[in-house]
Amino acid sequence: MSLFKNIIILLTLISFFSCAPTTIEKKKPIEKLPEKVEEIEIVEEKEEEVEKVEIIKKPSKPVDKIIEFNNIDKIIVFLSEDEILTSMFYDVFLEEIDNFPDIKKIEFIYSIDEIQNLINNSLIIGPTNSKDLYDLPNKLGENTFTISLSNDFSVMNKYADNEIIFVFSSPYHHVEILGNYINSSNSLGVLYKQNEYGLKLFEYFKDTYPLKYIKSSPFGDSAVDLELSVKLMGDLNTYENIIIFDDTFSYKDLVGYLATEEGTYPLERTYLIDNFLEQRKNLENYYKPINRTFVQNIDLTTMDEPHREFFFRTSVKISLTIANQILKNNFLPSAVDLDDFGRLPLENMMINYPVIFD
Repeated sequence: MSLFKNIIILLTLISFFSCAPTTIEKKKPIEKLPEKVEEIEIVEEKEEEVEKVEIIKKPSKPVDKIIEFNNIDKIIVFLSEDEILTSMFYDVFLEEIDNFPDIKKIEFIYSIDEIQNLINNSLIIGPTNSKDLYDLPNKLGENTFTISLSNDFSVMNKYADNEIIFVFSSPYHHVEILGNYINSSNSLGVLYKQNEYGLKLFEYFKDTYPLKYIKSSPFGDSAVDLELSVKLMGDLNTYENIIIFDDTFSYKDLVGYLATEEGTYPLERTYLIDNFLEQRKNLENYYKPINRTFVQNIDLTTMDEPHREFFFRTSVKISLTIANQILKNNFLPSAVDLDDFGRLPLENMMINYPVIFD
C-alpha cells in the first residue's frame, strides 16, 4: 500500500514539472568591436618658441671721477707717432718750459703699446691723434686727468666730463659757434666730404641742430661725384644756408657746381668749416665771400705760418699752462691767459677760442 502511494506521488510530481514554464536567463548581447579601431590623433600643444633677441647696449659714458689733483705726482706727455707734431711739441716745450717752474717730473711716451700697466696719479698731455685718444681710457687707472692735443671731440663719450679737456682748436667747437650765425635759418643744406672728418662733423651737426637740418649729401673728389652730390640736393634756392664740411681743397671744385642754369647760389650764404686748413693770406678773391672760421685778436690774413701748425703750437702752450697751474694750485683753472689771445675760458671741456665766421 505504501509502495502504491509513493508511485502515485512520483507521477504527480512529474506531471507538475512538465507543465511549468521554462525560465531562461537572458544575457545582454555582446557588443561587437568595430573591425578597425580608428586611431585617435593626439595633439600636443607646443609652446610657441619666442626667439630671443640679444640687445646690444651702447657703452655708456663714464661718470665723473674722483680726482685729487694734490696727489698727482707726475706728468706723462703722450705724443703719438707723428714726426711733424712731435717736432713742433719739442720746439715749444724747450722754448717755454723754463716759464713753468712747477713742472718738474715728465715722462715721454710715443706709442700706446709702451703703456703696460694702468696709469695712476698722473697728468697726461696728449695724445696727438684721435685713435690713441680713443684707446687711452683702457690704460687709465685712478686719479688721472688728460689734456688732449687732439681736436676730435667725438671721442668725448669715452671719458668722464671731469677727466679730460680739449685744448686744440676743434671743428666741433666751430659747429657749436655756427649756431650764432644760423639761428634765424629754418632750412639748411649740408654738403660734407666723404671721409672720416666730414662724416663725424656731419653727425655732430645733426645732433646739435636737429630742427634746422633739412637735407645733406656727401661729396668726393671727381667731377662726376661733385656734380652728382649737388644735384641730389635738389633746388638750392630752398636752402637759406648751405654748410660745407671739408678738410681738403675739394670744396673749391664743389662751389663751382653751386651754379645752375637758374643762377649761382650766393656764396655769402655759405659756411665752410675746414679747421684752419687754408691760409687766409693766400685765399683767392673768388672764394672770399664764403663764411669761414677766423679768430678775434689774431689776423690770419697776414700770417705766414700754416694755421694748423700755429694752433698746435698754441695748444702746447695752453697745455703746459694748465698743467703748471694744476700742480701749483691743486685744481683745474677756469681760464688761461696768453699773450696773443688774451684770456681764454675753459667751457664745456674745451678751450673757448674767440672763433668767428667771416
